[in-house]
Amino acid sequence: MVTRTHSRVSGRRPGRWSGLLLACALLAAPVAASGGSILGLYGGENVGTAGAQFLRIPVGARAVALGQSYVANAFDGAAAFWNPAGLMHTRRQRSLFFGHTEYAVGIDLESASYHWHRQNFGFGFSAGVLRSGEIPRTDEFHQEGTGQTFRADQYQFGFSLARSMTDRFSFGFTGRYYQENLDEFVVRSVLMDLGVLYFVGVGDLRVGFVVRNFGTEMRPDGTPPAIGPGYTASSEFQSFSAPTSGTFGVAYTWSLAERIGLLTTADFHHPTDYSESFRTGLELGLDGRLFLRGGFETNRDEGGMAAGFGVQLARDGWDIRLDYALSDMGAFGTIHHVTVDLAPLGRERRRP
Repeated sequence: MVTRTHSRVSGRRPGRWSGLLLACALLAAPVAASGGSILGLYGGENVGTAGAQFLRIPVGARAVALGQSYVANAFDGAAAFWNPAGLMHTRRQRSLFFGHTEYAVGIDLESASYHWHRQNFGFGFSAGVLRSGEIPRTDEFHQEGTGQTFRADQYQFGFSLARSMTDRFSFGFTGRYYQENLDEFVVRSVLMDLGVLYFVGVGDLRVGFVVRNFGTEMRPDGTPPAIGPGYTASSEFQSFSAPTSGTFGVAYTWSLAERIGLLTTADFHHPTDYSESFRTGLELGLDGRLFLRGGFETNRDEGGMAAGFGVQLARDGWDIRLDYALSDMGAFGTIHHVTVDLAPLGRERRRP
C-alpha cells in the first residue's frame, strides 16, 4: 500500500536531480492530456490490428477504480499484471490475490496471483482466464443460429521476477504464456512485460514505466476451413501482432490531516494499435482502513469513468484488503470488479 511505500522513503534527502524529475512529472500530465500525439508513433493508424485483447482487460478493482493509472501504484498482488517492479514494494513479503470481473454479454474474467519477496529479490506467479460461455453458432443459411454452440475461452499464465537495485529503484520482468481457444482453432504465444519503478525522494513521489505484452506475431494453429466453390482458400491463417503497449506513470500522496491522505496518480498510455490516452485517479485514505476512489481515462469511444472503494483489516493472522470497483463501458453497460488481497501477518501482529 501507499502507506508502506511512504515509510520507505520519508526522511531521506532528495537527490541532486530529484527536483528536475518532479518538475517533469508534474508537467507530463497536462502535456499528455492536451494532445496525445507527442510521441509521433503509429498507434492511431493501426486500430484493430492486434489480437489477444483479453490481455487488455484490466485486472484488480483498485486499478480499475483509479482509472487504470496504476503503473506507479502496483504494490499488491495485481503488480504481476501491471508492473512487475512493484512486487518489491508490497506491504507484506507474501500475498495471495484473487479477482473476479463480471464483464459484458455474460463474459467472466477470473485472475489470481501469488508473490514473495525479500529485501532485494522477489518472484511471483499469475494466472487469468476469460470464460466466454456458450456462443450460438451461425452460418450464411442460419443467421439466427444452427442450434449448436461453441466457446472462445482465453488463458494466461505468468512468472515474474523483480529486483531492487537500491531502496529507491527496482525493475521487474514477467514472462507470460497466452492461449486462445476459438472453437477448434487455437492461438498460442509467449509474451513478456518489462517494468521499472523509481522513488524520487520527495515524500512518496514515484515514477514508473512498463512495456506490456511484447512478443512475436500470433497465428492460429491448423489450416483455414474451405470457403466454398469459386474461392481459393489460403494455406495458413493471417498473423496478427501482440497487444503491446507502453505506459509512463507518476503518483504522489498528499497528507490532508492525521491519518488522512489523498493519493493522486496519472498515467500516459500508448498502445501500438490505438491512439494514446491519459489516465488519472484519486484515492482518499481514511485511517488506513477505508479507501474511496475515482478515476477517468480519456480518448475512449465508450465510457471512461470508474469509481470504487476498499477496506483493509487484520483478522486471524491475515492482513486482508477487499476492493470493489465499477467502470462505465458506455453501450456495454456497467462492469463490476471484485478483488481480495491476502497477506499473512508477522508474528508480532498475530492475535493470541
